[in-house]
Amino acid sequence: PVLLLYQQKWIEDRSPIKICEKSRRIGISWADAADSALEAARANGCDSWYVGYNKEMAEQYIEDVAFWASSYHLAAIAVEEFVFEDESKDILAFRVRFASGHKVTALSSRPSNLRSKGKRGDRLRLDEAAFHDDLPQLLKAAIAFTMWGGCVAIWSTHNGIDNEFNKLIEEIKAGDRNYSHHKITLDDALADGLYKRICLVSGKQWSLEGELAWRSQLYS
Repeated sequence: PVLLLYQQKWIEDRSPIKICEKSRRIGISWADAADSALEAARANGCDSWYVGYNKEMAEQYIEDVAFWASSYHLAAIAVEEFVFEDESKDILAFRVRFASGHKVTALSSRPSNLRSKGKRGDRLRLDEAAFHDDLPQLLKAAIAFTMWGGCVAIWSTHNGIDNEFNKLIEEIKAGDRNYSHHKITLDDALADGLYKRICLVSGKQWSLEGELAWRSQLYS
């Protein structure tokens, strides 16, 4: 009930590879963390790997997973901080372990050896893909996750026409890649109640006039 419609559509899409071009700060990562918590808590669930491009993103995702685990009353062990041994450098990582034996792991930067990490049914989540240094190489590693029944979710705001993420979106639209495609603009999110939720969380009284003023100020 706490998820907005576009967030629910994102979670309910079980395509092997799904991609979302989106507006900023509309809650896709937050909703995806809920899904990762539910999957990890199930006895027949799976692990999830989250890759952002900095430490703050990794910490936030894991904090969201822990929040959802608590909200859903799922049996989870406290958040752990550890060093992920990469081929080229050690990476700070965070994870939540569940009583099921599964875990959700968030990495603070792009690893070079993701290909060796996906086990049967594992999930890979790539956040703000347009801002990663080498998206094509990440995609190669991501596709390997699907070979044994895993799935991949990629989402991002745009970062220019010539960016690799935008090129990927254009390939999907042209039918060159058989990936599930989502597009969520700010107005889409507002139509589904984003500003109403912002008002609810911040204790403000919602009004249409206030929403239009907020939208105008944000764009300007």
